[in-house]
Amino acid sequence: MIAQGCLAADTACMDPGAAVMSRTPTRPVQVRLPEPVDDFLTELAHERGESKTQIVQEALECLRRQLLERRMEAGYRELDGEQQQIAEAGLAASLPTIPD
Repeated sequence: MIAQGCLAADTACMDPGAAVMSRTPTRPVQVRLPEPVDDFLTELAHERGESKTQIVQEALECLRRQLLERRMEAGYRELDGEQQQIAEAGLAASLPTIPD
């Protein structure tokens, strides 16, 4: 029998109120991890009193945010360059020309 708040595939009980996944539909997936990575995941889940699923979800959400931030930063840098070109073109167009 599985204790309340535990999933059959998880190695430790989780706090039902702490996990977003408890309110979000999930689907099972299977991944292969090198043994040291799985050991780390298992230790971390145990130390934090969370499931492996929760740890993986948190890690993937963190990665998603990092990638989004990088894309946004690159986009803002690109916009900044375009704004500089527009400003320079506007300034050049607004300056009076001196006849020869």
